[in-house]
Amino acid sequence: MTKLNRRQILAASSLLCTARFAGANEIYPSKSIRLTTPNSAGSGADGMSRRLADHMSKALNQSVFVENIPGAGGVLGSEKLLRAQSDGYTLGLISSNYVVFPHLYKKLPFDALKDMTPIAGVATTPMVLVARANLPARNVGELKALALKDPGKLTLGSSGNGTILHLMGMYMQEQGQFTLTHVPYKGAGPVVPDLVSGIVDVAFFSYASVEGLVKEGRLKVLGVSSAKRLPNLPNVSAIAETFPGCVLEAWYAVIGPKGMPTEIVHKLNEAISTIVQSETFKSQIAAEGAMPAPMKPDALMQFMKSEFTKHGSLVSRSGAVIQ
Repeated sequence: MTKLNRRQILAASSLLCTARFAGANEIYPSKSIRLTTPNSAGSGADGMSRRLADHMSKALNQSVFVENIPGAGGVLGSEKLLRAQSDGYTLGLISSNYVVFPHLYKKLPFDALKDMTPIAGVATTPMVLVARANLPARNVGELKALALKDPGKLTLGSSGNGTILHLMGMYMQEQGQFTLTHVPYKGAGPVVPDLVSGIVDVAFFSYASVEGLVKEGRLKVLGVSSAKRLPNLPNVSAIAETFPGCVLEAWYAVIGPKGMPTEIVHKLNEAISTIVQSETFKSQIAAEGAMPAPMKPDALMQFMKSEFTKHGSLVSRSGAVIQ
């Protein structure tokens, strides 16, 4: 048997490692991927998750399924995501709420920025203020007039204290100088039936999550949170038209647990970025006024840090608290 010298042994070892490494890259993903979202079924984030998961399944040639883990304004689902294995098989689609709840809780079992891996930006979307069908107001100006006429009577439903839907409501009241009684729920889904039945008067949602009810006449849109009117709702005023500067949009991104392999993150970023810039995906999210927002991992991290600071200030100004 021919003896190998040290250089040959090292070379052989290097080739073996490279082969294994390449093999690992080639087989990912080799099983189903869980895409968690810390939001309830029926919410805007849920819809975005399911749409993205469908496209990811095709792009990655592997099943991608959505798991809803609502509760505590996003804390429960986020904790489960960040505590998962960092092997690329548990990912999370998060919304703006992710940079809100850390400012609401004095103690969290994780660090929202340090304990995650940024993967890809997905989209930004405005919110719509919807009201029960028989509310005698057609826009936010008339809503303000009703609120001032009978203080404390009108109610604002939300997906929970301190969530983006709550903060948008608080921000609108701050800019418009009127007050609504806040009614927090555990997630956005349960707000809808109470809004339709008139238990609560108004609430903010993504348009996609209430579009069917609006078209059926069971809910009506009083305004949108973008700077300009939406192409698909040309007759609905932007809230900023009545309350200047009142603009706040939600966003969606995909993250994973801390320590994910760079190669897997790169592959996921390429797949997701290609998806969100495709004409099919853009046309699907256009119905809710959303725009694709692809971002590389480093850019997403910087964006989230900026949003973390901005929403922290908004939480402080709004006086939002966890009950």
